[in-house]
Amino acid sequence: MQKHLWLLSTLFLSLALFTGCSSSASSNAPEPSPPASEIAAPSSESTSPPVESAAPAPESSTSPQDGTAETAAVQAATEYKTSEYTVKDYADVLSEESIEQRNDAMRSYLTEDFYQKAINNRYTALPLMVVQKQQMSVQPENLKFTLTDGTKKDIVELKYNVDLVLLNQKGKENKRVPMEGILTMFNVDGQWLVQGDRFDNAAFNKLIN
Repeated sequence: MQKHLWLLSTLFLSLALFTGCSSSASSNAPEPSPPASEIAAPSSESTSPPVESAAPAPESSTSPQDGTAETAAVQAATEYKTSEYTVKDYADVLSEESIEQRNDAMRSYLTEDFYQKAINNRYTALPLMVVQKQQMSVQPENLKFTLTDGTKKDIVELKYNVDLVLLNQKGKENKRVPMEGILTMFNVDGQWLVQGDRFDNAAFNKLIN
């Protein structure tokens, strides 16, 4: 009888120890991972700060070139060429008196240096020679000026194109001769004067020879 009790006591103790070990093992076991479908996807938004758009370039502070000087030079050049290429009377235009009057009329448009060169080389007499040879009066039309790269401070270089129109005794157009050349204008004490005139020598030669 005592032998049976000892066996039962041993069995109960073994069961108690087994049950305690199982509970301890269950509490220390890691929790099962959730199914893949329940795992949250990483955010698609970037964690870096947003890139700011570049600031617009500042507008240029350069103001348009002041064309006042060029305008004044063109005005002076227009007056000079209009006066030079207008000859209404072709009778006795190459007399000494007529040439002197012509020189005096042109003097106010020219620098002193170019004036001396013009009268010495008879540049001022060229239109007079044309009307004498052609026996017709002349006048300019379609006079146009274009600034060249030679323009600097107090110096304006102008390319010009003009039609020299020859008129008969009735004032009707008889011939029209296109001409071109380059004027160099100097600012002398606030006044624009002609310092050089590379006129159309070939066109004049055809009219006077």
